[in-house]
Amino acid sequence: MGYDWGTQLFASSHRLALLRELRSNPADTKTLTDTLSISRVTVQRHLNHCSNHGWVQKVNGQYELTPVGERVCTATMTYLDRLTVLEENSDVIDSLATIDDSFDPLLLSEATVSVAKPTDPHEPIYHYRNAMADTTSETVRGILPIFSELLIEVHRDLLDAGVESELVAPRPVLEAAPIPISELPSPIFTVYMLEETLEFSVTLTDDRTFVGTYDTGTFVACIESTEPAFREWATEIYERYRRHATRVEPAGGDESDGPT
Repeated sequence: MGYDWGTQLFASSHRLALLRELRSNPADTKTLTDTLSISRVTVQRHLNHCSNHGWVQKVNGQYELTPVGERVCTATMTYLDRLTVLEENSDVIDSLATIDDSFDPLLLSEATVSVAKPTDPHEPIYHYRNAMADTTSETVRGILPIFSELLIEVHRDLLDAGVESELVAPRPVLEAAPIPISELPSPIFTVYMLEETLEFSVTLTDDRTFVGTYDTGTFVACIESTEPAFREWATEIYERYRRHATRVEPAGGDESDGPT
């Protein structure tokens, strides 16, 4: 039945437009004709079709969506929104699905996505650097998958500014750091070491969320969002990896025996 309803609904763009209009406000045939800029005969044909499917009903001379029609319209618009996001962000969807195979593309609806291009291969990392340089956040938590002098510089500047920082990184990244992690300012800097390599990054500031995707160690996309749902997803990813990491103790302390 669902497939049949979908076929009927997408058989005409006017049919979906009519449902969307009625979703906003009940209307009579004349109003729908004027709003949709189609003939009265066409409007009536689609109204009859939708009525036969139980999506539309006539009350006091005006047509309105039935409870089923409301849900059909909502489900259809969500489906189309998801397709739109998939089309607009096809460059990063595969990478995000690798991070979490249940990733919902709609989480990118309000995000800013910077993707490396042949004419500007450094766009993602510069976007990240500039955004972090402007942050007024008092705390930063992040996953850093590779050693990059530019990325290290960004986070060193935050530490110098007194921003409380928490970092999760693979062992090779920490071993490649120009300054031993144990010598960095421990009161505001906590480091966790992973024994696995990663192809993505996460940064959580007080008000923004960043997710980076990588291709064999190259930063190829930066996603920035202030949406709570995207932050909730990224936070869950961050905390999942932190739980499997080992805290690196500052000088004078002992490295933790296992994941925290």
